[in-house]
Amino acid sequence: MKLLIENWRKFINEAKKLVCPKPTQDLELNTKNRNAAIQAEHIQYGPLNLADEEYWERAAEHWNTEPEVAKKSRCSNCIAFDISPRMLECLPGPVSEPIEDEEGKLGYCWMHHFKCHSARACYTWAGGGPISEDKVSAEWQEKGEGVNEAKDPAKGTGKKPKGSGRRLYTDEDPSDTVSVKFKTVQDIKDTLSKESFKSKSHKRQSQIINLIHQRVRAAYKNAKDPDTKARLKKAYDYAKKRKEASKEKTKRMNKEK
Repeated sequence: MKLLIENWRKFINEAKKLVCPKPTQDLELNTKNRNAAIQAEHIQYGPLNLADEEYWERAAEHWNTEPEVAKKSRCSNCIAFDISPRMLECLPGPVSEPIEDEEGKLGYCWMHHFKCHSARACYTWAGGGPISEDKVSAEWQEKGEGVNEAKDPAKGTGKKPKGSGRRLYTDEDPSDTVSVKFKTVQDIKDTLSKESFKSKSHKRQSQIINLIHQRVRAAYKNAKDPDTKARLKKAYDYAKKRKEASKEKTKRMNKEK
């Protein structure tokens, strides 16, 4: 009898692990989590159109690499992309896109908790995937239990939220951050003249320059007032110039290795 009870407990525990993640069965929650991943500056899930070269250029800037290299880091080979047999059984619930098409297949993202497409990517990508075994899938679910509806904080706290895939490099280590301004050319010059910036490694400086470039470009594109747009255009051009200079330095340093 004791053995029977123990086996029954094991069965219940395993069954609990294999419950489908809520977003796979709740279209509204899945859409909410997916949209949050698209909009979040530190995630940037996409592209909507896989032929959108601008997205891959931005991803390359973020990773300080080339677009063709960035294209190799997709959901399909991310450590959090789940296409295990048991997960594929969860996915045919209410879905807004086919399970598989000519460009790839649908899986589940354990970092950001939504059904994602293998051909897309995001800034929190980590190699080592996909998840293809039920056992590994269950382990991920156990680690992330109860965070399907969790949100990352709007502002950095210096800590990665439990269960979050957040990898915002300006936020992981508060002692390694540099306060940035980018609304004018002088703002950018002042930021890049700070001792806190100059003391960083070239790799870290490149990340900060890329961040400034991304933010001023977004501000420039969204500006409506002509005067504001003209001011931001000058700042954007300067940031682009500094980014290109940083890339050239990276190439020189790589050749010297």
